[in-house]
Amino acid sequence: MRFTTLMACSLSLSALLALNPAHALKSDQEQPINVESAEQSADLQANKLVFSGDVVATQGSIKLHADKIEVTRNTNGSLKSIVAYGSPATFEQQQDNGRYIRSRSSTISYHPEETKIVLQGRATIWQGESKMTGERIEYNINSQKMRAYNNNSQGGRVSSTFVPADFQKSKE
Repeated sequence: MRFTTLMACSLSLSALLALNPAHALKSDQEQPINVESAEQSADLQANKLVFSGDVVATQGSIKLHADKIEVTRNTNGSLKSIVAYGSPATFEQQQDNGRYIRSRSSTISYHPEETKIVLQGRATIWQGESKMTGERIEYNINSQKMRAYNNNSQGGRVSSTFVPADFQKSKE
């Protein structure tokens, strides 16, 4: 992998930061991506870039915080996956209506070939007081379908709370 491919690999972190739902702040995509961590390393043979140690990645209103983030590319150079690990890993982004969407889980994974985001391990996603929790929450970006489920470690049940005021269009 040449230096330019390595740069492309690091810039593909923007794919994870661009996991914006339909009403996400549109200007975020135009903002620079900043990544800070205690360490950054690249495995050129494996096409993998690793950020570790209190990783904070930002782009506009988007903020991803994790203990470690791994960015992996296929042999053809396309993005294979981005996985953020944490205790917990957290994500937040401002919506056009001024409210924030937030999530936390043990891992946050982005799989571009499947256009899927997966929150796994005590996963929670919320806006205001409305929230969904489960062991695993999957979101398909293209179909805009979400699925939450549990295994027996959390009693086998998912939980959702919906507060109508959290979905109004006016700013907070």
